[in-house]
Parts: sequence; C-alpha cells; structure tokens
Amino acid sequence: MRFRNLALFAVLSLVVAACGGVSTESTTTSTTEGSTTTTAALETPEEQLLAYSLAAGDSFVYEVEITQQFDLTAEGEGAGFVEEEGEELPGEASVSLQASGTFTFDIADGPEAGTYEVTITSDITDVTANGTVDGEPIDDEEIPGFAEMEPVSMTVVVDEQGNLVQDEPDLEDPFTGMFGGMGDFGAMPGTELGQFFGPPFADEEVTVGDSWSSSFDTPGLGEDPITTSINSTVTGTDTIDGFDVFVIESDTAIDDFEFDLGQFLIGFFTGFMPEDPTDEEQAELDAIVENLRFLMSFKDTGSESTTLFDAEAGLTRSFEVNARSTIGMDVNFPDEETGEMAGFVMDMTIDQTIVHRLVSGPAA
Repeated sequence: MRFRNLALFAVLSLVVAACGGVSTESTTTSTTEGSTTTTAALETPEEQLLAYSLAAGDSFVYEVEITQQFDLTAEGEGAGFVEEEGEELPGEASVSLQASGTFTFDIADGPEAGTYEVTITSDITDVTANGTVDGEPIDDEEIPGFAEMEPVSMTVVVDEQGNLVQDEPDLEDPFTGMFGGMGDFGAMPGTELGQFFGPPFADEEVTVGDSWSSSFDTPGLGEDPITTSINSTVTGTDTIDGFDVFVIESDTAIDDFEFDLGQFLIGFFTGFMPEDPTDEEQAELDAIVENLRFLMSFKDTGSESTTLFDAEAGLTRSFEVNARSTIGMDVNFPDEETGEMAGFVMDMTIDQTIVHRLVSGPAA
C-alpha cells in the first residue's frame, strides 16, 4: 500500500461514509427571544409551533448538490509506505469532490404515538474529483467505483419537532458506518449527508427573532458519549417557488473526541488464529497485539445551516449545510505484503457544502 493509495482511500472513502449519520435520544430544548428583520417584504408572522407534517406512506425526494474539500498531510514509515527499506515518506493531498444525486425520505409510523420511522436513501451519482496527491494530479479514474455505487439507506426515528429519538445504534461493527455508507455507527461527525431534512424545532411557539437550542448524545466507541449542540434562530421570512417560508439559521458544534479501534482490530486478527496455534504463530500474534495502534481524533467539528421551512405545509423546501472537521489518525498495523508493522500519522481537514432542494412529496 503506497501512500498515494492510502491518501486516496482515506479521502474517497468519506464519500460513502458521508451518506450516514444517526443520533440518539437525550435532547434538551430552550427558547429565547431576539430581534431581527425579515429577508423579504413579508409581514412578521404570528408566533406558532414549528413542526414537521409527516404521515405513514409519505415520501419526500430532495435533489442534492455536494462539494467536499479534503486537505491531508501524513508521514509514513515501513515497507507499505516507502519504496526502499528504511526510507521515510512524508505526503500530502488536496482533493476536491463534486457530486449530485437525490435523498429520498420514506415515512412510516414510529414505535410510539407522535413518532415516525424515516428511511433515508441516498443515490449519489456524477462524482468527480480533482486535486493533487504528493504534487501529482489525480483524475476520476482513480475513484474506485464511487461514481457507480449502489444506493444506500439508513433509518431513524423522529418526533414531530424533528428530534431524533431512536435507541442506541449497534456498535458491533464500527467499520460498517465509517467506511460502508449508512451503517449502524453512522457518519464521521461533520460529514453527515443523510440526515433528517432540517433542524430540531423548539417545543414552544416561535416567530422571527426567536432562538432555541438542543443537544443530544451519540454513543462513541469509548466510555464517554459524543455531545452535539445545536443553536437555531428564525432570522426572517422569504419565498421559494411561490411558498412563504421561515428562514432558520442553525449552528452545530460537536465536542472534540478520540477513540481507539485497536481492541476491535485485535479481535479481528485473533479470529484468524487456529484453535491450537504453534509457538511461532502465537508469538506473531503477541507481537501484533503489543505494537498495534489505531487512534482516531476529531476536532473543530461543526456546521452552519440555512433552512427554508414552510410552516403551513410542515416541510423543508430547501436546506443548505456547510460542515467542517479535522480528523487525525495515528496507526501502526501489519503491512499486507510483508507482515511487518507499518505506521503513519495523518491529519485531514474536511470542508463541505450540501444543498438540498425538495422536488417531490406531499405539498411539494
């Protein structure tokens, strides 16, 4: 595995990983009043309770346009990353991805009254990439089948205010969500594309100038949960496609966190051991366990979003998210060719913009 391939894998795998994102129960909401002006020449509406109008059997389709910028630096050491034994290879990559497609939200009744099961299916097509890896330009042929990937789905449970109220996801296979699309673990924070189409709303009536906040915990791979905080404000009103809408600005922040996948990988390698290993096989496994390392850290993760919400119809007409995250990796694992330990340290920043626009559904 040369660094060029490693860098492309690390960057391009997030195209699929970014199609997921689930959160869990434990939400708090508070409302404050402020003052602002409308973005269009409409009268300031009366206070009202914002809610999503959902019913079993409904289906909403949003066209999406996605732009992602990845900037990566890394240093690798070992046979899997260098051309000659003992050589060290620093590397860097700057890759821009563009994609388009659709997200479909199919609604079913939830487990409790006032909740809804939402199956989100992403169908991402027309993926293009440009940029450089170690100063060499890349082309679309280096994207391993991402432009032809099959649609992937995830399911969440929400209430009428858009709060995610499902149970904790199954974390038995953490790679499912990270590198396999809409998996149980969900997307890397800051990269979520397949989320519910809008922010959680306050449980009190609001109008232009009002703000509210919410927070929820997502189970991590360690003992501590990952806390996400969302602050939203109705900044004005506008019109889109002839419909009057609230303009809602939201800021999302995710606490810095890190986790170690070492124990998962140790279990993976142990699973390939024979029931009665030889002394040599046991010594080889012990050496792997002693030196294996797979640390991941997430910093400065958050997003800003603008929602154009049709309060009369109870649906989002347009939804734009600008997200960011800095991801660090410190890895030491057996090289696939030599079996010797190969390590690298990598830092990657991700900036992305996703624009959703409703194209079909009830009251579309």
